[in-house]
Amino acid sequence: MCTSHVCNQCEARRAGAPRVLVIDDYRGAAIATATCLSLDGMQARVAGGCGDALETIRNWLPDVVLLDIWMPQRDGFETADAIKHCAPAPGPFILAYTCADRRFVMTNPASRGLDGYCRKGTSPSELALIVRSLCTTAPSH
Repeated sequence: MCTSHVCNQCEARRAGAPRVLVIDDYRGAAIATATCLSLDGMQARVAGGCGDALETIRNWLPDVVLLDIWMPQRDGFETADAIKHCAPAPGPFILAYTCADRRFVMTNPASRGLDGYCRKGTSPSELALIVRSLCTTAPSH
């Protein structure tokens, strides 16, 4: 059964419109990624770092988070942990969305808050397929 702030997430899933939060300190890249996902029928928003992301998640729970790793102040690893503690269970899927090497990211002990990895530069159509596949495997609330 849905709780009040998660019902929108359930409705978006039923409507086939995944909700995606793109977190990147390089705003231009984040906006470009979010725009591509929006053109593919998804609801996409942008956050410039951990603080912005947590504020967004309090008001708008995404299905998937695309998270840059190398950010000032709080990096992607710290941001993933903060999201896991902030978002209601089961929470969004958190994908490292970075140019950093997969092995470095996913074998790093700090990667415990990440659910997966996607390299920046992945084509928009492939990225959209990845996001949609994650949303179809997500548990219902």
